[in-house]
Amino acid sequence: MAAGGAIDYGSIFLDLAVILVVAKLAAELFERMRVPAVIGEIGAGILIGPSVLGLVGSTDATKILAEVGVIVLLATVGMETDLDELRRVGRASMVVAVIGVALPMGTGFLAGGLLGESTNASLFLGAAMAATSVGITARVFGDLRALSSTEARIVLGAAVADDVLGLVILTVVTRVVEQGSVDVAGIASTIGLAAGFLVVSVAIGITLVPRLFALIGARASSSATVGAVAAAVTFGFSAAASSAQLAPIIGAFVAGTALGRTAHHDRIAREFTALGGIFIPVFFLQIGIDTEVTKFFDPHVLWVAAVLSVVAVGGKVLAGFGAVGTNTDRLLIGLGMVPRGEVGLIFATIGVSVGVFSDDLYAVVLLVVLLTTVIAPPLLRLRLARSEPASIAPDDSAATPEPPGGWIHLVGDSAELRGTPPSSLALRIALEAAWRAATHSPDTRLLDWLHEHRAVPLVWDTDSTQQFLDLLLRGNARSWRLLEITGVLERALPAFDAALDRRRGDTTELDPTHLTRLATVESVRPRIQKAVPDDCSLLLAAFMTDVAGDGVDPGPTLAMLAVPQQVKSETLALISASTLLAAAATAEPYEHNPRVMAQLAEYLGNPLTVERCRILTEARTEFADWQYPLLLEITTGVQELLAHPELLEGGAGTLDSVRRREAMALTDNPLAHDRIRHASASYVIAHPPAVIARHAELVEPAPRGRTVRVNVHDGARDGEWEIDIATRDARGLLARITQVLAGRGLDIVNADLATWPDGAVLDSFTVRSPQRPNAAQVSFDLERSLRGRVAAPRRLQIDPTHGLTLRLENEAHPWHSVVVVSGADQPGLLQALAAAFARANVSVHHARISTEGGVVTDRFEVSDRHGRKITRAHMSRVQAQIS
Repeated sequence: MAAGGAIDYGSIFLDLAVILVVAKLAAELFERMRVPAVIGEIGAGILIGPSVLGLVGSTDATKILAEVGVIVLLATVGMETDLDELRRVGRASMVVAVIGVALPMGTGFLAGGLLGESTNASLFLGAAMAATSVGITARVFGDLRALSSTEARIVLGAAVADDVLGLVILTVVTRVVEQGSVDVAGIASTIGLAAGFLVVSVAIGITLVPRLFALIGARASSSATVGAVAAAVTFGFSAAASSAQLAPIIGAFVAGTALGRTAHHDRIAREFTALGGIFIPVFFLQIGIDTEVTKFFDPHVLWVAAVLSVVAVGGKVLAGFGAVGTNTDRLLIGLGMVPRGEVGLIFATIGVSVGVFSDDLYAVVLLVVLLTTVIAPPLLRLRLARSEPASIAPDDSAATPEPPGGWIHLVGDSAELRGTPPSSLALRIALEAAWRAATHSPDTRLLDWLHEHRAVPLVWDTDSTQQFLDLLLRGNARSWRLLEITGVLERALPAFDAALDRRRGDTTELDPTHLTRLATVESVRPRIQKAVPDDCSLLLAAFMTDVAGDGVDPGPTLAMLAVPQQVKSETLALISASTLLAAAATAEPYEHNPRVMAQLAEYLGNPLTVERCRILTEARTEFADWQYPLLLEITTGVQELLAHPELLEGGAGTLDSVRRREAMALTDNPLAHDRIRHASASYVIAHPPAVIARHAELVEPAPRGRTVRVNVHDGARDGEWEIDIATRDARGLLARITQVLAGRGLDIVNADLATWPDGAVLDSFTVRSPQRPNAAQVSFDLERSLRGRVAAPRRLQIDPTHGLTLRLENEAHPWHSVVVVSGADQPGLLQALAAAFARANVSVHHARISTEGGVVTDRFEVSDRHGRKITRAHMSRVQAQIS
């Protein structure tokens, strides 16, 4: 509060800014050290809190934001809790969960009493000892590619059941403590109320919430509506739980389970991840801010924490031995149950809020949670490394012939493995199991077989490629998740596996399946009836677009697949052309420039591929209302170019061959015919036949030495002129030409440059001038310029705010780089840029000059001296020449 009781908003916003920045820095640092981010965030809270630096205090505002964070956290946990899977966790998981709750809670309660704590405090200590963090355990098993092991499945199933049991226990303990007495009737009524609320709220959630969101999704005009209503449902359920005198996080958890069953689960999960990225770190830092760090050095606190740590670790390790009747590493299961993580921290904060925990006990629980969270990952890694054999050599002596109907049969809601496939079919079985997993849960035998073959070399053949295409058409996030936990993704599709690693960074440390979502693939699937290795370019292009969007080269992945080279080439062409088409429709005014249409026509080659490119572009790009019609206009123009009537005549060849024949028909000069035959396809396809013929006649015979020929023609508009310049290639030629034209008072509007293998050059410029330019004078001035050196480029004001900006776009053109120069016009700008390109060894192939209202927007298609796209190093050299 500020003076006079007014709210000091400035202080609140400053605290929030400090908390968010420090939280993200700490999380990044600790993640790089392979330590759970939650540890770093709590440590950062202690550092900036009152007990150390005092940068941020504990205020009502930050506490409210922290409560919002814990609500979002529990809703996210609920969304990733599959109730159907919870029913299928099996006896071993349920036994481990019950023991893992009962044993630590009972021993924690007894330890609290023996250490002199009150009954209420002992109850909360026991409850805090019962928690297990599913996120931290899942992360460790996932990092070691052991999520498909029986031990991991038991631990994760038990941890999910543990969360549900823990929330019920938390509710009961909180009510008992608030009532102030412990009696059988009170406990029974509390358990009944908690169970009743869970049953009723879950029933409402799983029946009404999906229908509500189906209605909203169908009728909402704003994409943000679904996320906003999801947040409202979460807070509404939390309020209902609070009204029933239960912990609000119970309501948040139930809301999350209901939202997870909606058709909009992925969208809601993304919205909550963004929301959680802001509020969840506030919760963890608030824990550190509220901690009195001096308590960590109190001998009594350290003694109690040591005793409870033994209780916490011992109780969970012993719970692992409840996995009776399974051929598993029970110590590994017990170690997987050890970390308390965020769940234990929630218990501790509630203990403080109800007045049960003193500062000493709060510090004790915090130390236990931190210790179990820190020691669990290395212990798990050590145990897994010791239990993992040095090499895995599956025994194919027990392999059986393929059963009728295939290796995998669907029985009820399960996908069951029949027979014993040979190890050579590991990839095929894994891919089929993956797309089956979209709707059916793999049975234990199938998962065990995949885990046993987790180190078998995987070879792509026609059958496995077909299974992969079926996976793209029918699979979902659950499919990719199965491939990830079985280690198949890492070995068979390393590019996608690397992309998933880059996508992670969730503050909650959960591993939500929506991270494996392939948005472009899902968008194009309705347009594809079926895909086979000989005809699957659109589907593969959509997949590689999703993967390459994370910075991955699609080439190596395509090289592994057993598809024809033509399909691989068409896939790469679709990806590149789609990027060009998207850039055209969203940024480029092409209504007066058919150049890109011509380039796309040459690049794609046939109408079917153009249509596939349009579908891919629609799927990967969000178009504004005014951009989509432009997309259709461009693709229609490309189709019209490809539908040229003469292409339908026998043996007509490609579009550029038609243009060449039409141009040669307009001139009788045999040298001009030869020049046209050897012109580049990109030049031919971008110009009308009459212009090609005119240029060829000007170039022939090829100019010698510093000879320059110039022709001037009327332009398309009044006051515009077309100047064609034929000469031999020379260093800085564009810079010399622009200097001469500027010296003649000619304002350049457009520049088109063509070079032949013999060094002949034809540069065509559109200029503005009130009088027709004198061709002889331009030729004389340019020949004189060619005898001298390229003038040093003048210095320009390169400044994003007041001057020019130079932007490199390497995805806006299939062959060349595009350099966009924009900003306030300056004297001698084009000449300076051309000279800078020349001195930086950058070749300019085409330029479009635009100046309106004193603002320039110039685009240059460029390459290095070898015709390759340029790099940022080239751009640095260009900027150094003019700034």
